[in-house]
Amino acid sequence: MLRNPIFIHGWGFSSKVFENFRGIKYEIPGHGKNRKKFKGFKEILKEIHSLTSSKHDVVGWSLGGSLALMLSYFYPHRVNRVIVIGTTKKFTDAWSKGNIRAMKMAVKKKGIDFFRNLAYGKYEDFFDYEEGMKVLNEYLKLDITQYLPHIKKEVYIVQGVDDLIVPFKEAFTLHNLLKNSKLFLLGGGHFPVKNEEHLNSILKGC
Repeated sequence: MLRNPIFIHGWGFSSKVFENFRGIKYEIPGHGKNRKKFKGFKEILKEIHSLTSSKHDVVGWSLGGSLALMLSYFYPHRVNRVIVIGTTKKFTDAWSKGNIRAMKMAVKKKGIDFFRNLAYGKYEDFFDYEEGMKVLNEYLKLDITQYLPHIKKEVYIVQGVDDLIVPFKEAFTLHNLLKNSKLFLLGGGHFPVKNEEHLNSILKGC
């Protein structure tokens, strides 16, 4: 069962993706209800830390998974366990430069719904294009490999085998780099978890 959870969504979405879950839900600048300017991922980590009161299970999806792992490295006293969904240590290892350029151009021309349909399906919530692209460009430079061997927390890696955004081989890479991790491969795409009950059933007995 999840213990005092905090949820961090992925790029282009909002905390609404976790609407079937109970707990603290952080929204990245330019997404959902967060209209603040993006000032970097370490500033985001400080904001998430400010929401904590004791130890939390931290659940992160995609970019949110990278932030969850970073939180456990920089603020281990506030983290109980980490659950990451569709997460990679370095997004540019998952996609070629050409595909990333094409995706960014498609979002510019067609809007964020292009990416949302690819990653999740029909989804509606606020997205500030200017701030969102700042977040994406910073994410494309992010490489959390250096932190992974030093993370002592239990990490549960949940991965859809049909994920079009983060190939499942990336989950195996994470698993090999994290000393205290367990890997769960599920049928489904980039967000293969249906609701809190489903996630709890995956983690049951862990």
